[in-house]
Amino acid sequence: MIEVLHLDDEPDFSDLAAQFLEQEDERFEVRTATNGTDGLATLRAEDIDCIVSDYEMPVMDGLEFLAAVREEYPGLPFILYTGKGSEEIASEAITAGVTEYIQKEYGTAQYAILANRIANLVERYRAVRTIDRSYRAMKTASEGISLINPDGTFSYVNPAFADLFGYDQDELNGKHWKTLYHDSEADRLENDILPAVKENEDWSGETVRLTKDGDRLVTDHRLAYADDGVLVCTARDITAERMQLSDQTTEFDVLIDAMEDYAFLTLDHEGYITRWSDGARRFTGYGVAEVLGEHISTFFPEPELTDDQSEQLLETAKAAGSASHEGWQTRKDGTRRFTVMTLSASFDESGTLRGYGIISKEADEPKIPQ
Repeated sequence: MIEVLHLDDEPDFSDLAAQFLEQEDERFEVRTATNGTDGLATLRAEDIDCIVSDYEMPVMDGLEFLAAVREEYPGLPFILYTGKGSEEIASEAITAGVTEYIQKEYGTAQYAILANRIANLVERYRAVRTIDRSYRAMKTASEGISLINPDGTFSYVNPAFADLFGYDQDELNGKHWKTLYHDSEADRLENDILPAVKENEDWSGETVRLTKDGDRLVTDHRLAYADDGVLVCTARDITAERMQLSDQTTEFDVLIDAMEDYAFLTLDHEGYITRWSDGARRFTGYGVAEVLGEHISTFFPEPELTDDQSEQLLETAKAAGSASHEGWQTRKDGTRRFTVMTLSASFDESGTLRGYGIISKEADEPKIPQ
């Protein structure tokens, strides 16, 4: 419904106008008042969407009524609908903040025009209020929220989003979203995740982003497209959750930690360590706090497994589901062990890579043929 307040000091004309407007648009419910005082009382008591007011009225004319309305309702649509028209009145009305200025005419055709103006103004007013409320909600939200234009640039980031990555809001507005990613992760978003958003309407998962200082953040990431092509993005820092062992010990944890001859660890989708079993600690000499967040290649000396080779190993596991490697592994004390390592890739329901699981054990060093 659209609630309209029609103010005119001639009750017969006001009632007739209300009747014609309600016939023109069945959504209209027109309330009437014959003076500014009653009009303000109606405004305060009812949820009015639009005001239509005459100009010439006793005690308080249309412009004075407009000024009083604007003090309490600065954005409410206000149409000055008057039979006394002049450039001077129109100029004063515009200065005072009138939304539309329409002169009365003879005949009933004028009500179709007036009804159309009312409907359009109310639609725009409600849309603006919705956007305003949305921005206010985003501004005060504790979760990081950003809006990304179709060209990939940020059109808005809320304070929580900017703070999360160490930026001021103005620094990110207008920047491309790739600012927050290193190249390989940006490629994953562009080639894997964004197509999934378009296909499924939304996507949620984990991504690794970069702060302004270059630190890595593992984020709980949600993406969805709005009707106008704007990408709505949320971010929550879950680095601590991914980089620490859970306080709750499951039967699986007990089983894994009891495997003294095996090292078990998990990696995020980029190859950074997120879980480290007791077996891994005994096997390598590194404690949990020393390794969480480090890349898996840290524990293999060149030239046995270079950074490029470790990345290739991860890519093979991603493509085939698993991969194996035999080679030397460096312990904390500098000694080396020949190990057999198996990587298994893990995917979510949408087919997006979530990370890897690794089991490693010591093996006999291969003999060199004589």
